[in-house]
Amino acid sequence: MDISGILYHVGTEALITNAYDLLPHDDSRIDLLEMIYRLPILIGRLTRAVYLNVKPIADKHVKFVFTYLPEFQEKWYDAVFFQGMLNGLAVLFELKEFNIRMTKTKLFGIHVSHKELGEEIQFGSDANEYELEWKDEVLYLSRSHLTKENVSSRHRVMVTSRSETTLEEMSIVDVRDVVGKSRELAIENRDLEAAVEVLKSFKQELEKKQLSMAKDLRLAKNIQKGLIPEIIPDWNGIQFWTGFSPMQEVSGDYYDYFPYHTDKLGVAVCDVSGHGVPAAFITALSKMLFSNFKKPKPSETFKLINRELLDLVKQQGYTTCVYLLIHSDYKVVYSIAGHPRPILFRHRTGKAEVCEGEGTFLGMFPDAGDTYRDLHLQLEPGDKLFLYTDGLTEAENDLGHAFGESKLLQLIEENANASIQETVESIMNHHREFTMGTDAMDDITLLGLQLSPRLEEFHQIKRRGDQAYHQKDYNSAVNCYEKAHQILPRELNTQLAYGKALAYYGKFDEAIGMLESYNKFKTNHFKSHAILGYCYYQVEQYEKAELEWKKAYSINDSNLSNLYNLAQLYRKLNQKQKMKDVIDKMKYIESTYLHILPLEKKWESLPDESN
Repeated sequence: MDISGILYHVGTEALITNAYDLLPHDDSRIDLLEMIYRLPILIGRLTRAVYLNVKPIADKHVKFVFTYLPEFQEKWYDAVFFQGMLNGLAVLFELKEFNIRMTKTKLFGIHVSHKELGEEIQFGSDANEYELEWKDEVLYLSRSHLTKENVSSRHRVMVTSRSETTLEEMSIVDVRDVVGKSRELAIENRDLEAAVEVLKSFKQELEKKQLSMAKDLRLAKNIQKGLIPEIIPDWNGIQFWTGFSPMQEVSGDYYDYFPYHTDKLGVAVCDVSGHGVPAAFITALSKMLFSNFKKPKPSETFKLINRELLDLVKQQGYTTCVYLLIHSDYKVVYSIAGHPRPILFRHRTGKAEVCEGEGTFLGMFPDAGDTYRDLHLQLEPGDKLFLYTDGLTEAENDLGHAFGESKLLQLIEENANASIQETVESIMNHHREFTMGTDAMDDITLLGLQLSPRLEEFHQIKRRGDQAYHQKDYNSAVNCYEKAHQILPRELNTQLAYGKALAYYGKFDEAIGMLESYNKFKTNHFKSHAILGYCYYQVEQYEKAELEWKKAYSINDSNLSNLYNLAQLYRKLNQKQKMKDVIDKMKYIESTYLHILPLEKKWESLPDESN
């Protein structure tokens, strides 16, 4: 049990109850400084083991030096008791602003928390010292002339104010009352310390829970990052760009694209109710459901997703959505589920207009399927289409004015001749400037798409590149693909063909950059990994070459060329056992493969790895 607090208050009470004997016997008064100089007398009465020397440092600043006789050794409880006595001076003279601290001690440590004694104590010193500083205009103390006949028999001390006016304020201080209040204060202080300890434990538990929540949020953020595509690739001459600004670690907004073989592409923008982890959970469900239900009509897809969300989420969350199917002839069929309507910009007229459509959100009402309708529009070269969440238009500036649909239409028309990337980025920049100085109130998503106005030019250049590639004129192929790539920089077929042509032309570093960009879209095309491995091999990055050839083999395990490349790599690195393992795998898959025997002879010529 820690008794330091009790000892401290015992020291305070000892000073208060014995101070009367230090007062003058006449009616003269003394101040705090005079009482301090009389304090060594009291110490001499209380103990023969130590004596006190008082040294002034400055005005209202004194030092107390406690010196122990040689046969006595200072104990930790002495330090606490004596500081409690000095606190008794502050109580007796009603100090409001003061500081008592130990500065030196012969002890080499105190077995209690010593921060209350002083922040910078010199342990193992050659003296035992305390300092007292105060700022108050202190009171005077004097004996009382009151007798036992006209007052109670309790011991009293007369305290007067420092004022020298004739109407001097007087007050009677009962020493026993002071001691009693000191004890009450000690009990309250202990209760307060206990409450502080309880609050500390609560704080620690809260911090643990916050760390756990932060960890869960980081995990949810990483999962959601894998669900929402960073970039949507160009498709059939249509370019995409997105502006995405989540309000929290994880977002309730969700967008994605869904290829339908080669003739259609699905695009969805959703806004899930709420924020945080529950909203992220529904976005994950949405991705799964859109991937599973690739119906020829968006309204049919909505009906199936609405039914599944009702079964899975039990009306504990819902999502608004706009979903469109882009056909190879650039006809767009779309449906709306409680979501802001798309905006279409016509390149021919230079005007932006809000499209038609309405419907009930997904995952809340069993009969919502009756509200979904399929609507149609036809894209022409240069046309742009914008899908967005209401966080974009409902965001307010510091005056409380909303960004609004009209402002969005105006910005779209002002960027009539800009690319879709430039248009989306311009809108997002204006939006940030508009809401500057305010806190985000919702997630913000803006997805734009544009049918390239240079589509016919692109097709002509791409065809010339394909012809040159098939004729193994890789120089001409590279030049054509480079021009086509500049027109549609995220068109995947062009990226792959461009990367292959660069590799066969010997521009390995450029080929690596192009093929790595292609593979970010996770097309799972074994050829892109196989050629990327070949490029890494040529620039002597063997570990990366090994990784890419293994990926190519995992995608298409019937193509033994990747295993052959791995065997050659292990031969070059003198990794005999790995080479044998690959050859055995090739035998198991196709024992008649014509490259097996030459590889075995090369394997036999390798030195043992132990050598």
